[in-house]
This record gives sequence, C-alpha cells and structure tokens, in this order.
Amino acid sequence: MTGTAPATGLDDHEAARRLLSAGPNELPRPPRRSVLRRVGTQLGDPLVLVLIAVALITVAIGDLPDAAVVLLVIVGNTAVGVVQEVRADHAVEALDRLGAARARVRRDGSVRTVPAREVVPGDVLVVAAGDVVAADGSVLDAESLQVDEAAITGESLPVEAHRPGTAVLSGSVVTRGRGEVLVGRTGPSSAMGRIAAGLVVTRSRRTPLQRQLAVLGRRLTVAIVVVCAVVFVLGLLRGEPPVLMLVAALSLAVAAVPESLPVVVTLGLALGARRMAARHAVTRSLPAVETLGAVTLLATDKTGTLTEGRLRVAETWTAGGDLDELARAAVLCNDAPDEALGAVPTPGTDPLEAALVDWARGRVDVAAVRRAHPRLGALPFDAVRRRMTTWHEDEHGVLVVGKGAPEAVLPPGGLSGPADRARAWADDAASRGLRVLVLVTGRRSGTPAGAVEDGLDVVGVVGLRDAPRPAARDALAGCRRAGIRTVVLTGDHPGTAAVVAEQVGLAGPDGRAPRVGAPDADTAALLDADVVARCRPERKLELVTGWQERGEVVAMSGDGVNDGPALRRADIGVAMGGRGTEVARQAADLVLADDDLGTVVAAVEEGRRIHTNVRRFLAYGLAGGLAEVLVMLAGPLVGVALPLLPGQILWINLLTHGLPGVAFGTEPAEPDAMAAPPRRPGASVLAGGLWLAVLVVGAVVAAMTTAVLLLVGDPDPRSAAFLALGLAQLGVALGLRSHRPRDARPPGPDWLLVAVGGAVAAQVAAVTLGPLEELLRTTTPSPAGWAAAGIGAVVAAVTARLVARPRVTAPLHQRSTTEV
Repeated sequence: MTGTAPATGLDDHEAARRLLSAGPNELPRPPRRSVLRRVGTQLGDPLVLVLIAVALITVAIGDLPDAAVVLLVIVGNTAVGVVQEVRADHAVEALDRLGAARARVRRDGSVRTVPAREVVPGDVLVVAAGDVVAADGSVLDAESLQVDEAAITGESLPVEAHRPGTAVLSGSVVTRGRGEVLVGRTGPSSAMGRIAAGLVVTRSRRTPLQRQLAVLGRRLTVAIVVVCAVVFVLGLLRGEPPVLMLVAALSLAVAAVPESLPVVVTLGLALGARRMAARHAVTRSLPAVETLGAVTLLATDKTGTLTEGRLRVAETWTAGGDLDELARAAVLCNDAPDEALGAVPTPGTDPLEAALVDWARGRVDVAAVRRAHPRLGALPFDAVRRRMTTWHEDEHGVLVVGKGAPEAVLPPGGLSGPADRARAWADDAASRGLRVLVLVTGRRSGTPAGAVEDGLDVVGVVGLRDAPRPAARDALAGCRRAGIRTVVLTGDHPGTAAVVAEQVGLAGPDGRAPRVGAPDADTAALLDADVVARCRPERKLELVTGWQERGEVVAMSGDGVNDGPALRRADIGVAMGGRGTEVARQAADLVLADDDLGTVVAAVEEGRRIHTNVRRFLAYGLAGGLAEVLVMLAGPLVGVALPLLPGQILWINLLTHGLPGVAFGTEPAEPDAMAAPPRRPGASVLAGGLWLAVLVVGAVVAAMTTAVLLLVGDPDPRSAAFLALGLAQLGVALGLRSHRPRDARPPGPDWLLVAVGGAVAAQVAAVTLGPLEELLRTTTPSPAGWAAAGIGAVVAAVTARLVARPRVTAPLHQRSTTEV
C-alpha cells in the first residue's frame, strides 16, 4: 500500500480502513477449542471414566436409581468443568489483550502510542533503543540505528540499520539509536508471522502449584484405591452383593478424590490475575500470580518508581558563568522535541531530556538554536557508557556537544581547573538528592572521526530534582511489614540514591539507615546492601543470581532494554508500563500500568490470597473425602455393612465439590495477609501442619456421622447419616471462610455463603422431596435425626475454624522481619 506522507503519517480514517483490509497485526493464534472438544476432555478424565463404568454396571444389574444419580453426577461435573475452563480461557485472553505489545506511530502529524495489533501497512513507526519493531518495513530516517534480529534470523550480532531503505523485520529489537520505519507487511505476512504460522500450538504451561497438586493427586488416588479395595472386601465379608460393593467402592473412589482441584486452581489463578489487572498490575503468565505470594526480596529502580519521574532543573553551575551557553548545549545534545515539557513529556521522550529542553526554553529559542546547528551525527546514550555525544554544523566548523554522568564525562581528578570544580559541585548537589549531569563542548575543523569525545571542555553542571512519590513510603512500609526486603538499584550517584532512599523511608536491618554499596565493590559485597548506586545492567543480573543462590524469591523492576536479562532471570520480572521500553515489558512477568511500587505490594497481597484459597479448598476437599472413606470403613465395624449407597456418596460429592469448591476462589484476603512473612519457597501445599488439620477435621466429621448412624433411632439411620455427612462437610466450608471484620467486608455478594446455602437446600431436598427420595433411596429423618445432623454441622464448622483455618492462613516462611 502507498499514499503515506512520512511527515504526517496516515490519518485515523485511512488507518482504520487498512486495518479492516489487512487484518490485525498479530501472530497466528491456536484455534479456539470447541465445546465438544472440551466435553470430550472432561469425559476422558480417569475418574469420569470410572463413573461411566459405574453407570454401565448399575444399568446392567437393573439398578436404575443409582444409574440415574451417576449420570447426573457425570453431567454436573462435566458442565461445571467446561464452564470453568471457558471462564479461565476468557480471563487469560483478557490478560493477553491487556499485556499486548505497543508501538509508537505517526498519525495525523503527531506521534501516538497504539496497540501493536493496530499497526497497518503504510504506518510510520517511530522506534528507539528498547523498542520491539512491530512489523516489517524499511527505514525512512535513522540516527545510529542498530537492531538485533537474532529472534528472526538467528544472527548473533546486531545489524546496523541507519541507512534509508534498510529493511527491518518484525520482532527485532532496537539496541541503539532511533529512527522511523515505513511499514510494509504486518501480521501473518510479516517475517515473524510466517515463522509463527508453523509453530502454532495450544498453550499448556502448568504452574508449579498445579504440578505439585498433580503429584499429590496421584498419591491420593493410589491410597484411596487401596482403601476402597478394603471397603469392598469388608462388604463381601458382611454378605453384601459383590456387584453392589463394587459400585460402592468405585463411587467412593470418585468421591474421595478432589478431582475438581486442578480446574479450581486454574480458574483461581486466572481470575486473580484479572483482579490484579484491575489494580493496575498486568500479569503476563499464570505462574507469576502464584509466585508473587512467595516473594522475599524486591529489587526496585528509583527513578519513576520511588520517585515521580517528573524531573525539573533545580540548580546549575557554569564553568564560565554563561547560562545561555549551558542552555544551548542542553538543547543540542538532546533528542526531545522542541515542544517537550518536563512535567508532561511527549510520549517516547526521556523525562530527563524533556526537563532540559523545558529549562532551556526560558533562556534560548530552542527551535532557533537547532536550526542554526543542524545535527550531523550522534553517539546515543546507553547504560554502559552513561553519556551521549552529538556533533553539529557550526559557522566555525563542527561543534561537538556531550552530556553524561560526572565520572563518565569528566577526566580523572587530581588537577585543579573547571573539571575538578565541576566534580566538587556535582558531588555536593548529589549529596542533597539532586540528579547531576555534566555538559561539555568542543570544536573540530571537519567531521569528527575516531576519538570524538576526547578533549572536550566543561560548560557546566545541571542538577535535577525528582520528587519522591507520596505513596512510596507506604509501599516500602508495606514490604517491610510483609517480611519482604527491599533493595534500590539505580544508575544515579551514590549520594543522590542515599538521600532519596532516606526520604522514602527505606531502612536497613533493625531500622538503621540504609546501607549504600560502593559502585566499585564486587557483587558478593553488594548482596547485603540496601542501595546499589551506579548499577550497571550486567551487575543487576549478577545480583539477582546471587540473591537466588541464597534462597531468596526475587522480584525485580526495570524499564530499559538492558534490564531484559535480569528481568527474565528474576522469579518475578516487573516492568514499568508507562515509561518502560517494549523489551522490558515483553521480558517481564508483571507490568505496572501506573509505574507505582505500591501496585507491586497489592499484587503480592493478591498472590498470597490466591495461595491461601487453594489451601482452603484443599483442606476442605481432602477432609470431606477422608470423612467419607472413614465412614465407609467404620460401618462394617459397627454392624452396618454399607453406611451409604453409591448414589448417595456421589450426590454428596456433587454438592460439596461443585459450586462451593469454585466459590473458595472468591474468598477475600485475610486482614493480616500482609503482616506475616512470605511462605517458604518450594514448600508443600500441605505444609504448616495443614495435613494434620485435615486428618483431625476428617476424623471429627466421620465420627459425628457414625454417631448419627448408631445413636439416632430412625427407622432409616442411613438417611440421617447421609444428611449429617453432607451438612457437616458444608459446615467445614463455613469454618474455613476468611475472617471478615464488619468494617472491612468487601462489596458484592458473599459467593461462598451463596454456594453453601444452595448446597444445603439441595441436601435437605434430597431427604424431603419425593422424586429425590425415590432417586437416592432416602426417607425423611425424624426430629432427632434433623437435630443430630444440625449439631454435626455446627461441630464440624467449629472444628475447622479452630483447627484447620489457622493452618490455612499460617505463614510458611519463618524468617523474621529483623533479619532483612
């Protein structure tokens, strides 16, 4: 497609037309699974296959009521499973849209940021270091542009792309410079799209928690099969029909295993991720949701995270007293547009450069200075050199202008002169919390070659102030309260970093002043520091690795292209959604839409809530399954060969593992969730004594049910026991609810109460409504039976509240906050 004016780009109407014609600029996606395939997957589950076998056996022997119950359970479990899968998929797709790549394009004469999927052929992409090229195209204009195409071509070295007409490929990373690219191919027709077309597979990445639960499920299945075999043998010894005992044993096996747990976990993680997104934290993978709750160390950037990222020139020093010369240098060695404002920089503009232009505008005509000194070339700023140099046409030849950190720009100390005075002023300004920048100039007779940055003279030093975020102090206090150690990694001067750290309340061990690591110290010595200044990108990677080797679960924030390796290495990589580069966002697990450290704390709280709710459901499901097994084992020992019929076992399983199980995922966080240490990395999901609590609760529920079976003088004690067992398990669910202070109850309905209420009504209907009584072979209990069932439910709830709930919410990592 043609018709693009590079100076203005496409207009919105034409861009919309081309998007409709060419389709979205996104890679081929795996085909959506149909409902039939989802149903087939559910029916192929081993436990469901057992249920199908039970249904066939009961039909074969003419036991139609039990067959109907089994079929009802199969349909109910399958429906719930499919609905949960669809909800989880929709939640993940919504997260994919929230975390989608973005691109800067020129539309209607202005540069704007749009989702990468909306880039169309004919668009003008504006790219800079740290961006991921959104589509195939050719370079229109560039300055020291270099791209890394390793992901597409396999070429290990970056490619120079500063010549107009040079082809660049989608998915390549801009490693240096800046430029404009005219888009040619998008979506499936791009280089990345053609590669991805042959690699489309359905995503099936399981989280560590899901893998841990799968192992637990296999072990439980083996144990329960053994127990069911014992139940089968005991029934035969008591003279029960073999077919009936086989059906009963198989039904018990199905009911005792919390088979809905993996789906509940997936749904809980996906919905938790959506809740995080509502709090401005977009997760890019479900494992990140789970890992957040175990974070023990947070390594954070300073600028824009602890501070507002809105720089203002606060103080200046000049070598010769000429502020206009300093202002001209600040304007020329600068990539910000003429209209940039320091407080509200143009999208894609470095806040520091915008602040310099904003300040210089008060002394010189920015546009006139640039017209009088056209740029001839540049060495862009990067995190390793910590300086930038440009050269310009000048009436006396070529003017070279540079800016950067004092130690990167100034010659080594030891001689008196402007350089040493600049260094002394910069050190003093940094000790007062200012960010310092030295500007230098020099003239050449012709186009510079070789050591262009040698022999430049100091023009002056600029001190910029970046006010601390008002919420940063609360965020750091929240981390400290939660037992999470916070370390500041910054490229700033040590004095600047130390002052800002104190301003936001960062404290060392026992509340002492934060420890500032020397920039020239080795990595091992910096692992105990609270502030690491002049921190190079490779040092960040070394620190993250060192902390992990010490057993820490590390969350690290970053925003630059060079932060990518450290973000990938961290257990949780956190990218800034507002000022971060596209490389950082794509490498991270969590993207902060508001660049606020407090959002990380909120995300950690959400991660802890999700893990606690998984433990709630696990305690609930295992205790109920154990109670059913113990009742079936105890029956023959007290003279009742078959305490519960197969259909009755499956009915209880349907009620207790259905909606109440899903509702556990909606439970709010405990009020003190962020006042406890994080859980121990790699700890079993049953750690903290939860397995013992499950045994106690299951035993109590079984004992209450067996007591009803023996002591209530009903004509049909089995129906009273059936009622008691179902209500007792639902009582356990209520006992495991989160603590809800009256003044801190979340808005909206209490879904666990709603689900339990519905299940109680269904259980009562099973012993009072004629059709259900006939189906389940129950009768209405006597008043004594009702009373005993009610008392059993209350006792089960109280037991769970006293024994299991503290274990569910107990911290698993016992490191005290004074140790961090």
